[in-house]
Amino acid sequence: MESALPANPTSGLHLAYAGLRVLDLSQGVAGPYCAQVLQQLGADVVKLEPIQGDWSRTMGSARGGMSALAIAFNRGKRSLACDVRRPEGQTILVALAAQADVVVQSFRPGVAERLGAGYAQVSSRNPAVIYVSISGFGLTGPYAALPATDSVAQAVAGMARTNGTPDGSPAGARPYAADIVSGVYAANAAGAALFARERSPDYLGTHIDVSLLACLAAWQNCLLVEHAWNGGLPPGPATVPQGFYETQDGHIVLVALDDRMFAAIADVLERPDWLADPALRKADGRKAAAAQLNQQIAAVVRTRPSAHWIERFARANVLAAPVARLPQLADDPQVRHLGLLQPIPSPEGGPGSLPFAGLPGVAPGAHPATEGVPAIGGHSAEILRSLQYDEASIARLADAGVIAVATAAGRSVFHPPTDLT
Repeated sequence: MESALPANPTSGLHLAYAGLRVLDLSQGVAGPYCAQVLQQLGADVVKLEPIQGDWSRTMGSARGGMSALAIAFNRGKRSLACDVRRPEGQTILVALAAQADVVVQSFRPGVAERLGAGYAQVSSRNPAVIYVSISGFGLTGPYAALPATDSVAQAVAGMARTNGTPDGSPAGARPYAADIVSGVYAANAAGAALFARERSPDYLGTHIDVSLLACLAAWQNCLLVEHAWNGGLPPGPATVPQGFYETQDGHIVLVALDDRMFAAIADVLERPDWLADPALRKADGRKAAAAQLNQQIAAVVRTRPSAHWIERFARANVLAAPVARLPQLADDPQVRHLGLLQPIPSPEGGPGSLPFAGLPGVAPGAHPATEGVPAIGGHSAEILRSLQYDEASIARLADAGVIAVATAAGRSVFHPPTDLT
């Protein structure tokens, strides 16, 4: 694997996976995000998607084969649109898997095997492959064959209750918490396997099994421990106060990390009676009185604008911040200072651009601003040429509907055979 680390080790991680070949067979968010994490670290990612494109391309505000999901989780990949249900498509799939360092797939258990691309089949031709399977509930067990999405996984894992509303109604954590954390865990496991492969020339690759359910269980470890520790009672607040409070013109978040900070909050809010109450001087007493204390804080905080409280809490060295709206993130002075958001070209063309946050820990500017999201089949011909297909063969496959080849305008051209539904 080619090394592309910067000469200055203090400049941040930069394209550590340059030269790595990743085959992304997944759709949606979890698998594509895993592959994109590897891409943002320098890997060449081929996204093999159906003729009609990854189903996430039609989710939400979709236009012209693009959606926010497709843009957010497929930037910088190369797209090969291919019908892998056809024998010719399976031949292409098998050839690409035989060359890949990492294969990422999110089919339901058994589907990859039917396509000739299960782990045993791929590793028999490519023993060093790192093969990543991402599923809803794992590859075996009573739930293995059940369909799953982010919201379904959050429901089964108890997370929808953890993030529920004050009246007890369940609520999902956004955006796509189960999918995104699964993509990160999967990329982390793939990176560890790649490191093991680099350390030992005799390493024979591995099969990594990551499920949304397992990832949400790991993510909630502290709550699981606290629940058991409390004899099965629901986890209470870690500290009081800790929450969001309405102000005269918005909301702030306020946190008392320790007894000293609570004393400072009491001073700012001009409530000396709190400090005179022995029950409120220590964390356990405040937890027991959480409901009443939060009501009293809310009554005071809503009498002044957010800026008033933020200035006063900052002087008292108290954890507090205004609650921003998402569009305000781009204008936040710290975000601008760190260069967190970079412009990427709009898939609709023209002079406009879209904001995009790069991978944390990767050197800013590691990827050019022109690196956008591929059209469906935007690289089909290019990828097939690398597999030694000639122009006549590529044209024949396109005419037969086995592949789609994007035009200069970004539209995919294909002619679906009449015998497929």
